[in-house]
Amino acid sequence: MTNTYERVSLWALIYFIGRTLILFLRQAVNLIPLAVVIVTGGDQLRLVILWLLATGLPTLIVVHAVASWWCFRYRADAHTLHVREGILKRTQLTLDYDRIQLADIRQPWYFRPFGQSILGVESAGSDGKEVELAGLSYDRAESLRQAMMQHKENAQGSAAIDSPADDFRIDSDSSVTGFRLTLPLSELVRYGLMHNPVLLALPVVAYPLSQLDLIDDWVIPRVEGLVTLIERGGGVLQTTLLWGGGVLAVLALLVVASVLLSIVRYYGFTLTAMGQRYQTRAGLLSIVTRSFQYVRLQRLVWSQGIIARSMGRRSLRIDQTGRPDTMQQAKTFFVPILNAEREAGIKQQLRLTDANWQSVHPASMILPWLMTTSALTLLVALLTSWSLEWVLGSLLLICPGVALLVWASWRLRAVYVDDNWIALRRGMIGQQQSWIPAYKMQTLRIRQGPWLRLWGTSALQVLSAGGRETIAWLPVAQIEALQSRLTKCTADYQGRWM
Repeated sequence: MTNTYERVSLWALIYFIGRTLILFLRQAVNLIPLAVVIVTGGDQLRLVILWLLATGLPTLIVVHAVASWWCFRYRADAHTLHVREGILKRTQLTLDYDRIQLADIRQPWYFRPFGQSILGVESAGSDGKEVELAGLSYDRAESLRQAMMQHKENAQGSAAIDSPADDFRIDSDSSVTGFRLTLPLSELVRYGLMHNPVLLALPVVAYPLSQLDLIDDWVIPRVEGLVTLIERGGGVLQTTLLWGGGVLAVLALLVVASVLLSIVRYYGFTLTAMGQRYQTRAGLLSIVTRSFQYVRLQRLVWSQGIIARSMGRRSLRIDQTGRPDTMQQAKTFFVPILNAEREAGIKQQLRLTDANWQSVHPASMILPWLMTTSALTLLVALLTSWSLEWVLGSLLLICPGVALLVWASWRLRAVYVDDNWIALRRGMIGQQQSWIPAYKMQTLRIRQGPWLRLWGTSALQVLSAGGRETIAWLPVAQIEALQSRLTKCTADYQGRWM
């Protein structure tokens, strides 16, 4: 550690240029009046403005990046990290190691040839501050991160000694040390098949493509030619095979692209655990090292889609603070794919018990069935101009079909509670499980509307640092007992939450 402010490496200029460019793009809306001038002005004025933009903007971006790098200084002592930055408006930020939530290391592809990395540090609290130290050697970044995490662990250890609480859940020494989990390339290929972001992006890409002449000039004429050929009865089999092969080839390319993206992002994925600290390291082009401490665990989310279920695989997301819809995906602790053996090992590390799932009241199926059936029947009626024959015929298919789907959803909907965890399971074909520490409750509220009251059930709304969950369609007495149990569990717990 040093008592003097240091400047990051000159290689950090690459990072500052990229940051300045992103800042400019965010402020590009302010150039709309200039765009109007370019469009409506004369040729001579347009040429002058475009020339100034072509030469002036790159120069401005580079000058701003150099000035930002020159003004950026940091100092790390035994307890705090100090950062000074700003060109005209100078700011100074001090982060106490005790309040640091994240201390992760990234090695982007543009830094790896030079042995440079980025240390990202984020503090706790609703107004949490984030700092990135770009242009540090990997050894320097790792030594800083280790010092921050070690200081935090020492502080937590002192608090545990002073606390009379039974800290089995967080601070005990019963966790297995030296745990290591690696994902081979074959598992990453499976993950690429399970989570295919390329296929999900198709609807987004389809609209801009539909605005081009590609559809009118190329696709439609060939479809019309295919229809004409089929009507004439000539070459139907050959044409069908040709088009079917083309469609399969496109789908195969999309799947290959998804698998490659998975490999690029998670290549060499390694999860290690030592005491209360967990760390992952992964990446082919850009290597990311991410860590968290068990004390900061707020929610576990096990997810399994239809493809993952057929493969016998799950994914695990560990939420540390905040709601999942407001958290940046890059800041969550994520294990992309787990088979049964690896899942059992990580469950032992996270001290999960075998869940004895309790199903909710069957009456919870009635309203979803009625609402879905009514909506689909109304849609059929509108599409067929209220044809009685079509409506009655569709009901013969809609009623049992919707009933089967609702039953499948109810069958997987379940709750489990013990002295350490609240677990909720939901799904239809795949499933998702949410596990919340039972001793980290912020708000517990019982809700019982007329429909729940009719069936002698109620709901418990649970608000924790990991987000909001609802335990519904359980008997009133059980919900009230559950509220009392969780309230007492939270009140009796004297350990750290974060």
